[in-house]
Amino acid sequence: MRRLAALLVAVSLSACGSSDGPPEHVLLVVVDTLRADHLSCMGYPRPTSPAIDALAARGTLFENAVSQASFTSPSMVSLMTGRYIAKERLDIPAELPTLAESFERAGFATAGFRSNPILKPEYGFERGFSRYQTIDEYGSDAEIAAWLESVKGKRSFTYIHITEPHDPYLPPEGRRAWRERKDLLPGDRAEYLPRVAAELGLADPQQGIERIKEEIGGYDDDVRCADERVGHFLALFESSGLMRSGLVVLAADHGEGLWEKVALMNGQRGAALRRGETPNLLNTLMPTHGNQVHRELVHVPLILAGPRVPGGKRVQAPVENVDLFPTLLELCDLPTPGGLQGESLLRQLDGSRTRKECAFSFTRFNTTVISPEGWSLILPTAEGECGEQLQLELFDLRTDPHQRRNVAAEHPEVVERLRKLAQQRLEIGIHGTMKVDDAGLAALSGLGYVDQVERENDRRELEALSSADILARALNMGTPCARRLLAAEILATRKLEALELEALRKHRAFETSRAVNELLERLLAH
Repeated sequence: MRRLAALLVAVSLSACGSSDGPPEHVLLVVVDTLRADHLSCMGYPRPTSPAIDALAARGTLFENAVSQASFTSPSMVSLMTGRYIAKERLDIPAELPTLAESFERAGFATAGFRSNPILKPEYGFERGFSRYQTIDEYGSDAEIAAWLESVKGKRSFTYIHITEPHDPYLPPEGRRAWRERKDLLPGDRAEYLPRVAAELGLADPQQGIERIKEEIGGYDDDVRCADERVGHFLALFESSGLMRSGLVVLAADHGEGLWEKVALMNGQRGAALRRGETPNLLNTLMPTHGNQVHRELVHVPLILAGPRVPGGKRVQAPVENVDLFPTLLELCDLPTPGGLQGESLLRQLDGSRTRKECAFSFTRFNTTVISPEGWSLILPTAEGECGEQLQLELFDLRTDPHQRRNVAAEHPEVVERLRKLAQQRLEIGIHGTMKVDDAGLAALSGLGYVDQVERENDRRELEALSSADILARALNMGTPCARRLLAAEILATRKLEALELEALRKHRAFETSRAVNELLERLLAH
């Protein structure tokens, strides 16, 4: 049935965009963990995405879209608020209007369907939706079909978030063709994997390469499953009579590592080594996502198709998920709330503006800005410098698309220009700490976000201590740098007594981390 639906899309999309007025129905489909470069419409050698390819052919494909974070929660907070992120968080700030609320206020019927457990109603993701419910991965779409039928004669905004490409890459039996075939190493990995294994002295490189082929095949199988489901959503949109005056948006919250870079120690790599595993390609390179901002993690698909959107168009300039909020409202002739930080993509579609100043993405360890010329600057945050000893990196994506050669020393003027843009985004982005309850912590753990879980556990432990105990037990030089930084952040939220300030001055005299030192200096100044 799903294969049939995907085939029908190529025909049914001929109606897409045939209305001259503003869209009356908006269908936003977010495919969790979908790398742009694993779609066949983006040049991938496997036919992973026939339905999405058909959608791209009928609409506008943005070839260099960037998500504002490399894991789901902060990325979707940004997309749903139209604002940049400057601190990782699970929840939407209560004071910020959401995309769904804008449609709801305009009289649209609104519904959200999601299979990612992190996007919890109590974290604000249900705001603006009259109906917000969980759907199953690889599951039935009967409830979505019923919803689309129910909004005939109304205006509607429907958000669907599916997770088939998320790890583990194990689609149902009978749908694992590429996983079983194990015959492709995309990009430059055929050269990179043996080289990095030799450089780092990793065990069993050939066995690791075969396993990576298998896992990448499983990921591609999952992308194909997600594509078939997208095709089914589009067929339902058409059969409900909504496509003729409907706008379809295909997006992703972030990409996936798939063993292209060495992983950071705070995540699954560090956890594996602490369990005593022998370092190998599988546990040393970045398998999934969440704590880096290299291109494979933040380069995402973005397609618009429908009224007022040119068909068969490709836009090469960088754009961002944060741009969707103002774009969708403007396409529908709806007012936009103040404070949005994205730019409407209509300026790109009608040719009145050809490119943005840069695209931006954030994690608590590093940030990146990508320029229209193809420069990619990656800057360590305080935690990245302190906990992972990360260094500033500059890559020329035109000649080095896999980001292997740091050319920062050769182009100081580019570094300085892009550093200022990154700082501007951080200054205006959403701040505040990430709120995590026990259920949210369990959801993070179940999805493999090891570093976020460990940091939250550390935060809870330190917040339970008195300031004097934090000074005595967490700021000494025998404590790991990341924990010292977290301790200093917690102390910054408290009023310290004279004796505690004096102890802080003594700690600062021995502190070796620039990031921790700067925070302690600010604490003492106040």
